[in-house]
Amino acid sequence: MEVRPVIAAIVLAAGKSSRMGANKLLLPLDGHPLVWHAISSACASSADLVLVVLGNEAERVAAALPPGRYQRVDNPRFADGLSTSLQAGLDALPGNTDGALILLADMPFTSSATVEALLAAAREVPERIAAMNQGGRPTPPVYWPRALFGELHTIHGDEGGRSLLIRSPEAVHLVAMAQPDEALDVDAPEDYQRIAGRGQSASGND
Repeated sequence: MEVRPVIAAIVLAAGKSSRMGANKLLLPLDGHPLVWHAISSACASSADLVLVVLGNEAERVAAALPPGRYQRVDNPRFADGLSTSLQAGLDALPGNTDGALILLADMPFTSSATVEALLAAAREVPERIAAMNQGGRPTPPVYWPRALFGELHTIHGDEGGRSLLIRSPEAVHLVAMAQPDEALDVDAPEDYQRIAGRGQSASGND
């Protein structure tokens, strides 16, 4: 009997929002805080477990999260950059986890369908990196096999594994996004203004 790989989803929601001037994860988008959307997609997926990594204004962000099956992970080192949140999430995984799909909470249009497609790719070949396809380039969400967790612990600062993706692009399986604009993220006020009117219908989380 074939054993199904154990794949986790980790949503990184700990950042400082330094370019926004306010906590971007708490900004309203279609009747919910921005952080609500990516976590809803992760929880609606077939991931074996869902972790949410919090840091900046952790209690305020926690209060804005949707009901769901996620487990909270706190990153006291969040001010040192995205890499520390990624590593905190990986460190919180059970020992039987075969890989982890990393989502960013500031990408509210990541759809459940795309998350599911990435999970399917990961289960098909759990030893291979898989990422969402943005014009032929890998972009989050990104699935990382356990064999690369050690290398992900060597990165520093505000990076989530980009250097590993650039180093071996031929090793990355690209998965088409299910909806247009899923790769949009929110870093600065102009980003938020651009997406604020798009609504949840564009995200495919319903």
